[in-house]
Amino acid sequence: MANKYPVEVDGVTGEVNDLPYAKNTRYRAKLDSMQDVKREMAKVYRESRSGVVEVVDGTKLVWMLQAVGKVIESSDLEKRIEILEANNG
Repeated sequence: MANKYPVEVDGVTGEVNDLPYAKNTRYRAKLDSMQDVKREMAKVYRESRSGVVEVVDGTKLVWMLQAVGKVIESSDLEKRIEILEANNG
């Protein structure tokens, strides 16, 4: 089965990940959990080290991913507090 987009295989997990699409096309990455954010940060790091992404651009992308991670953490804490309050109320 041929894939029309280039992919990479994660050496640790064995997961197949799409490489970034050409410029001016939409890039989609699952960012629903801290694990997803961590995986995407590692991907940006590898791409920066490999010269696929400029280090300056990689730095900006990781900064944005950190912001997404903070929102996920806050959202998770908010849900946990709501559960605790509901159980104690």
